[in-house]
Amino acid sequence: MSAIKIGIAGKPNAGKSTLFSAITGTMVAIGNYAFTTTQPNDGIGFMDTVCPHTELGKPCNPRRGRCENGTRFIPVEMVDVPGLIEGSSEGRGMGNMFMDALRDTTAIINLLDPINEEKQILSPEELIHDAESTENEIMRWFTSRFSSDWEKFTRKLLQSHITLEEALLQKAAFFNLKQKDIREILQKHHFTEDITKWNEDEKREFSSTVMSEIRPIVRVLNKGDLIENRKQYVDKGFVIISSDYELSIERAFNGGLIEGIKDIRPREKANQKQREAIQKMDMDYRSGTLSRIFDVLTDIIRTDLKKIVVYPVYDETKWCDKDGNILPDAIIMSQGQTAEDLAYEVHTDIGEGFIRAINGRTKMILGRNYELKDSDVIRIIAKTK
Repeated sequence: MSAIKIGIAGKPNAGKSTLFSAITGTMVAIGNYAFTTTQPNDGIGFMDTVCPHTELGKPCNPRRGRCENGTRFIPVEMVDVPGLIEGSSEGRGMGNMFMDALRDTTAIINLLDPINEEKQILSPEELIHDAESTENEIMRWFTSRFSSDWEKFTRKLLQSHITLEEALLQKAAFFNLKQKDIREILQKHHFTEDITKWNEDEKREFSSTVMSEIRPIVRVLNKGDLIENRKQYVDKGFVIISSDYELSIERAFNGGLIEGIKDIRPREKANQKQREAIQKMDMDYRSGTLSRIFDVLTDIIRTDLKKIVVYPVYDETKWCDKDGNILPDAIIMSQGQTAEDLAYEVHTDIGEGFIRAINGRTKMILGRNYELKDSDVIRIIAKTK
């Protein structure tokens, strides 16, 4: 399983639970009232990519996830968190539980409901305000946690003489920031070297940088099937989906009514009414302004989190493991990571015993510092205990 975990957050009744059920195939409480979700729900979603088995001409055998007509669906962790209201950062509503559920996420979907209580479609400007309200709560929570016990923390630092990087790693540990995250921030932004002299502005700036660059928040507009002029929302930076469509597609696929999760053409089994509903969904998606949720997850992982997919194999010619399973593993790695990093991702012993790698396409020998490329098929040769 990848180390990626994407949270679905937003105000109560935005459709988070419906979307979560569609993504993960997990039945959770779905209701048209606030706080249907009273505790975080964990599940598995999928990003998609073109599977290299199409080059090989033989079907793959995924150990996790699945492959559908040449599209590989790679599992990622998901969490559906309780609805956010004003004051959640201070514990109101389900605030404490909500914020705790966000600690382990690598990215956050800010899911928005475009329809108000009077059943009117909100304008892009109104939805931007709603989005900022949620994001400000998250920011206030992070800043509050980061700033807590500041004097006690800085007193200890005065005696330890550690670097700014080490100090930030300690102070932001509650948010599971890694050393590479802190290093990336410090390389791009200037902060006072002596953290004991940081003022409130610098604390807020650091918090803002974490949320925008390390833990990205993506604004996703739900109920897109009810919006006629979707382009005006896309132009304002919203990604538009339909939780109801996604759940219908999941159920239609499980019922054998469509060709696949991605290929939603109706099958012969579908009756006329079902066929018309499926064709309407298909036409809406073909408009280019309504997105499938796995495309949203894929874009978050590839663009916002800067990840690639690599396929480790035992046999670089047949692209299989010891048992003959073709391309059994698809591993999500960060851009810039190396063949040695992949070896450690497969197993610590393989990383420690790394000798060389072989490119499955070119058959070239690769050193430990070879920078991985998206869709690489790699054999690792290692001395193991």
